[in-house]
Amino acid sequence: MKSSFQVFTRRVRSDWHFQYRALRMAVDWVIAIYFVIPLMIVAGYQYYSWWATQPSWFSWISMFMITAVFYVFTWLGTIRYFVEEGDQLFLRQNQKWFRHLMLLGYRYSLVLQGITTLILMLVFLPLLVQTYSYSVLQVICLWLLTYLLKINLGLLRQLLALRVYGIVLWLLRIVIFGGLFFLYQVLVTEVSHNTSYSWAAILLFLVLVVFLSRIRLQEKGAFFADIARERDSRMRIVSLMLIRVIERKRKPTRKYPLLFGKSQRLFKGKGAGNGIADLLTKSFFRNGTQWKQTIQFVVVIGGAMFILPGALKITIWILAACLLVFWRKSFCKDELTAPFLTLFPIKDTMKHQALQSAIPILVLPALVLISLCMGISFFTWWGPVLMVGAAFPLAYGTSSVFTSWY
Repeated sequence: MKSSFQVFTRRVRSDWHFQYRALRMAVDWVIAIYFVIPLMIVAGYQYYSWWATQPSWFSWISMFMITAVFYVFTWLGTIRYFVEEGDQLFLRQNQKWFRHLMLLGYRYSLVLQGITTLILMLVFLPLLVQTYSYSVLQVICLWLLTYLLKINLGLLRQLLALRVYGIVLWLLRIVIFGGLFFLYQVLVTEVSHNTSYSWAAILLFLVLVVFLSRIRLQEKGAFFADIARERDSRMRIVSLMLIRVIERKRKPTRKYPLLFGKSQRLFKGKGAGNGIADLLTKSFFRNGTQWKQTIQFVVVIGGAMFILPGALKITIWILAACLLVFWRKSFCKDELTAPFLTLFPIKDTMKHQALQSAIPILVLPALVLISLCMGISFFTWWGPVLMVGAAFPLAYGTSSVFTSWY
């Protein structure tokens, strides 16, 4: 017969395996090799360079902005207890086992929240040390403040949700969010000047953690709320992937498409390859979802160009071009699996030719806009002209390389 500890470890392993499979659905090996891994290498090198030389843009980031990021982080995540629906039939009958399972889940959450808070501190550590001259003691103090506030907020929000409902709950959350934000700002300011007040606050937060934890673990009538919270936590990655999958009413279709309404030919020449390239190009530019996602991508990458240092801009520019090519290639290959195309005896060589013709055209609009933002960020008259001109060979070059295989 299994013990409560074995039940807990099995559920933790199952949760991690489920999250891994969800990530595998979003990030396949191609994206990992050609985008995620290079991006991690670039980020690691850039992080190392921040320690070697302080970038000029560090001075643009105020302590208020850092504190705001840390405070929003304290509202993310939750305290988990790893309870499931089936526990109502079996495990809840053994109160000792059930309480031990909840206690193990609570301790697991404390460790996990501490690790995530530490990772956040490590990301901002060069800025805190180089610009604001934080000592080791001050860094530890800030980490403890953020970590203990995060735990207290997680417990407090759970207790409020069990006792207050509706609009009153939302109003209380708004008041708590605003009030504690100013308190946290004051405490972080004291870390920079006089850590004695901050250590007193840390001691108070620790006492509150113990007090709220005892109340929460002994709370009655929280079983179904814990089940719903556990289900939401388990589905956190999948829900991000399915955020756009919502049921909508069908819009009336246009009699003629907005773009290429006269069905004019886009590629000169005859043959199945040019015809399929026409089909892929028109299908992409008539797809509203692709337009929306492309605009979002351009806004994020274009905005980053105004923040990143010069050498990193070039790297991100090239990586953005590679990602756009993979994105367009994936879209085109999905379109080529349409049922009506299977009615025609189209060879793979013709499909490959169509990809090589269409993908540079699909990449160019987004890459030109990103290049324009990059050129403007140099604050020179020749920057936009040079970068927009360079976008064309980059688009055709990356497309040629990454469409060399079907």
